[in-house]
Amino acid sequence: MNYQTVIGLEIHAELLTNSKVFCSCSAEFGGEENTRVCPRCSGMPGTLPLFNRGAAELAVKAGLALNCKINNFSAFDRKNYFYPDLPKAYQITQFFNPICEGGYVDIGSKKIRINRIHIEEDAGKLIHDEKRKISLADYNRCGVPLIEIVTEPDIRSAEEAKDFTAAVCLALKYAGVCDAKMEQGSLRCDVNISIMPEGSTVFGTRTEIKNLNSLRSIGRAIEYEYSRQKSLLERGERVIQQTLHWNDATGVTTALRSKEEAHDYRYFPEPDIPPMLITDKEIEKIAKTMPEMPTERKKRYLEMGLNDADASLLIADKPLADFYEETVKHYNNPKSVASMIIVELLRRMNDSSVSAEELKIPPCHLAQLCKMADEGTVSRGAAKDILKEMFDLGGTPMEIAEKGGMLMSNDTSAVESAADEILAANPKAVEEFKAGSAKVFGFLMGQMCRALGKSANPTIIKKVLEEKLNS
Repeated sequence: MNYQTVIGLEIHAELLTNSKVFCSCSAEFGGEENTRVCPRCSGMPGTLPLFNRGAAELAVKAGLALNCKINNFSAFDRKNYFYPDLPKAYQITQFFNPICEGGYVDIGSKKIRINRIHIEEDAGKLIHDEKRKISLADYNRCGVPLIEIVTEPDIRSAEEAKDFTAAVCLALKYAGVCDAKMEQGSLRCDVNISIMPEGSTVFGTRTEIKNLNSLRSIGRAIEYEYSRQKSLLERGERVIQQTLHWNDATGVTTALRSKEEAHDYRYFPEPDIPPMLITDKEIEKIAKTMPEMPTERKKRYLEMGLNDADASLLIADKPLADFYEETVKHYNNPKSVASMIIVELLRRMNDSSVSAEELKIPPCHLAQLCKMADEGTVSRGAAKDILKEMFDLGGTPMEIAEKGGMLMSNDTSAVESAADEILAANPKAVEEFKAGSAKVFGFLMGQMCRALGKSANPTIIKKVLEEKLNS
């Protein structure tokens, strides 16, 4: 029997505030264990939470970026459960009245609906020491503000799940809501998955895979869990509703606990935080601060003359797209600049694992190099060598070109002299060309370029060589 996968995602994204959501401790990533903790975020008796209003503004931005309705009224609730990384034994969240509802993300093939976005506090982190067979708790992350983005069960494949998550990451980065560094845990994904016979409208029993921290892990975990559930059903067994852990090393899911329902958490309104009221005027004010989003930027790039593939590649990395924008401001040739970045610069960045923020090349210098190559001040080959030195060591393109003797010369006398020598040294190639073999021309061009060096103008070389061969 063929089965259809039904998937819903819960994406937890930490908000880019300086301090935690209910206290003044730093929300910065890392730090020595348990050094960014105070009585409030460690759940000491008698302490009261003080809400960070900046978290609400970022949550509104997230809702606007993901096409949600922003609720004028929202409130906090207590989610009660015990786990060693949650010192209060409850989590402050929004259950009954979330801040955002009813959004969607267009992934190209379809729109994935968003049920809600709510604000909550993050838990701490458990560090498992396999050697000593113990687990240690680090509460630095405890109380860091995050939003949880909950989808409707609209996703039908691992690819759709990855595309949705990637689109959400990009939107949150552009909006300045979250850095979406999955490897650091600032964005994590829980996958709810069930399967049902193709053609059925009745969903199967779902399982939840917790804390996936890469697009690759999301895809692999979904594919494995689909196969596991399918095998159970084909053997006549049933799928048990439970929470699962994904082991990226072994590529399998293992049970953590039976899946809780809402009543198991005994939600009730948070007594120490008043409801949050956001007026339409405040929402409009925040909306005016929203930057250009990825879809809008891509549309503009297409209007500038870029093709779809190049525009998509640039917007996928916001810092790189920002670098491109600044470069075009200095040299208004969008296609030429995009080609230099995508063909040459990106290759060096990928080979060296260097991000756009770490580049030694200022946009004005890359703009100058593109202009020099377009105007024939340096050859295309020399431009690649200049870019390499700029990437590794810095410096301006003109200085590097002058120092390396790469500025192109338009002196035809040197070219003609070299052509006479090359043709005299290769009589067989000359005969083949005159006999109609056009491919030998490339060989002779290569000989000329090697003899004259990087300062020679290929256009002049080609012209002189053609004249002498056809004379």
